[in-house]
Amino acid sequence: MKYIKYLVIAMLAMTITACGDNEPSNTYTREFNMIYPQLPAGHKSLSKIERTNERGDRTVATASYDGDRLVSVKVVVTGQNNYTNEETITFDYKNGAIICDKSIQDVTYAFEVNSYGAITKLTNVTTNRTSSAMVYEGNRLEAAQEVTPSSTGTTAVKWENGNITQWFTHDVNKLDSVVYEYSAGTPLNKGCIDIPGNESFTFTIFVCAFMRNAGLFGATSTYLPSVIKKGYDYSQEVDPTNPNAPLELKRYPISYTLDAEGYVTSYTIDETPKYTVKFTYR
Repeated sequence: MKYIKYLVIAMLAMTITACGDNEPSNTYTREFNMIYPQLPAGHKSLSKIERTNERGDRTVATASYDGDRLVSVKVVVTGQNNYTNEETITFDYKNGAIICDKSIQDVTYAFEVNSYGAITKLTNVTTNRTSSAMVYEGNRLEAAQEVTPSSTGTTAVKWENGNITQWFTHDVNKLDSVVYEYSAGTPLNKGCIDIPGNESFTFTIFVCAFMRNAGLFGATSTYLPSVIKKGYDYSQEVDPTNPNAPLELKRYPISYTLDAEGYVTSYTIDETPKYTVKFTYR
């Protein structure tokens, strides 16, 4: 079964064509039958995500809705030396398209969905090249493939008892993994927020966070992790009896702030630099 899933992803990636120089059109139209995600009881839509760190870097992402449907996401990044970057992502469910207004280059993606309303494929409408392809087990994302003109990367996602416990990404230029630990005291993910450090596909991390909250990338983790493990800990002493043993990943505890109803309003991770992410619900 796993082989069949990854074979499907590989076949989708083979739709690559030569990259064109024309700007994508924002008037893309086609016949499309959107299936909207059915969100679980207790779900709350996010209106704002804000991340700040000890260096003073700040990312603010805000969303607009038509009823319960995510319509647009605007992301503003500010950093040191007066650095600023903005992007606006607009969702066109009538034509099955996502329109990206970016500082570097505008681009429009056509998307396909499964019976749960989760996106299974993103295609650049100008180049007709597959950008991402996703495979699900039910409504849970199992694997994703990102395709660029120079490489193809695959991310595998591991679930246990309704929680994401690990994702692993590899391509010719990247090898990365994040592991999550859960404890009895970690909060129930009532608002369906994205877990810390989750991998992004095609879009930036906060655009993907809103899309996951809206059900467009399938189910979110049932609980929120207590620890995120990433990056090898080179300070470890080498075991003389097993000098070739792999290094352990660094452990970063996560602290959460909840409102009176048990919805997460922020979390903080003691990485370097230490950062906090705040959530505002509609």
